[in-house]
Amino acid sequence: MPNHPAFIDPLLLFAECWDIALCPMVDERFFRNRLFLPVLQMLDSVVVPDLEKSRRREDVAQAQQLTTIALQSLQAGKDMIFYPSGHVALVPREVIGNRRMAYEVCREIPDETEIILVRTTGLEDSLWSKQKTKRLCLRRKVKIECVEMTAEVKQWAKSLDRRSFNQRLEEWYNHEEGIE
Repeated sequence: MPNHPAFIDPLLLFAECWDIALCPMVDERFFRNRLFLPVLQMLDSVVVPDLEKSRRREDVAQAQQLTTIALQSLQAGKDMIFYPSGHVALVPREVIGNRRMAYEVCREIPDETEIILVRTTGLEDSLWSKQKTKRLCLRRKVKIECVEMTAEVKQWAKSLDRRSFNQRLEEWYNHEEGIE
């Protein structure tokens, strides 16, 4: 479960994890792009409906099924990747708010499943971000940290309510380097 500071971080993560068959959950608008579609199909990507643009009954039903789809995929042995915030960051911090999927999946995750949190830093104010202030920088220090957090995240999911769970994830993603 990575943070999502910019549009480019999923590509960097896939490049870094090239030897793992990651199964991503991807916004449906990328499936409408002829350039991305073959790659998304090859990766066995799961379509996430864009409910902000569509309120079709079948889209709402599919969005409600995403937790079930993620859990079934994990039980089938797939390595799922999804972003707890569900979107690219609009500010220099990861904000998950009241989103529910990460919480629900982690509450019911199969025992043999590892949870790896991924923190990407260095892209927050890049040309690839959604932030209003962008800095053109020809060399940029980008850091991708992958930390196995199975026990901690499962404990958070079982002992905390959804908002508190999301706050713990936000704290981890937004943690300053060297304090951990």
